[in-house]
Amino acid sequence: MRLAGILAVLAVAACGGSAVPPAPSQDETLARNARAGRLALELDRPIEAARLYGQALARARERDDAEAIADAATGLAAAELDRGRPREALEVARATRVELGRRAVPAPAALSLAEAVALYRLGDNAGASAAAGRAADTAGDDVDALRRAIFLRGLVAAARGDRDGLASARQSLGTSPEGAFQADARELEALTALAAGDVTGARDAAAAAAEARRDAMDYRGLSRALAIQAEAAHRAGDGAAAADLWLRAGRGASRRGEDAEARRWLMAAQTEGRRSGQPEIVDAARAELRDLEAGGDRR
Repeated sequence: MRLAGILAVLAVAACGGSAVPPAPSQDETLARNARAGRLALELDRPIEAARLYGQALARARERDDAEAIADAATGLAAAELDRGRPREALEVARATRVELGRRAVPAPAALSLAEAVALYRLGDNAGASAAAGRAADTAGDDVDALRRAIFLRGLVAAARGDRDGLASARQSLGTSPEGAFQADARELEALTALAAGDVTGARDAAAAAAEARRDAMDYRGLSRALAIQAEAAHRAGDGAAAADLWLRAGRGASRRGEDAEARRWLMAAQTEGRRSGQPEIVDAARAELRDLEAGGDRR
């Protein structure tokens, strides 16, 4: 799932202590680094974004501004997630939450959401669910953060085999005309169908989710939707389609540095390719795995 669209860094203003309150001041260096970091994320340059958000965070700490620290840390965590480094994102999110706690400042929903996503990607479903719950509880009128938290809880429920939790998340998410959230709803719909054994419904919903992810340039979500389609095709006995879909999902994950997902999907493509008599997919998956082990392309 991409976070760049909802983890905005806010402008930072502060007033002095003179008898006549001056006009709000802004640290231009901090604001410039924050804006540049956000732009780098939007342009799909997460390494650059992490560097710029790191500079913004250092400046925010020099300024001793809790709000700016929270905003810059959230941006840095988002950049680390986008470059396939969930452990680093988790360290940033947790350290910042502790730091804010010492000041009796609540962590923003977006920071808790970044922590939840990092935990989910690291396989800590219980921790991810708890962090997503914190995000939902503190979202207030931030509808985007609330929807993302609900979606993540649905993914966690699916990973746990919790069909009731998955159905509840799908129902809570509702419908939305917005592309990203519409894709979230279709993905949960696909997972719900898959859990119920409706492989045709799962393939159709996952295909719709993939199209919406592509339009939104959410390529991590696109790979995930392709993998759901692959699993549905596999269960339907369509090995040829499953192998191709897993190969496509694994390629995308590998390009983004998501090694665990890439390895899992590429190995599935290799296995299914052998079963379905598709040596070209076996060879392509093997080449991708070699490239992955060698370091591959990283953004």
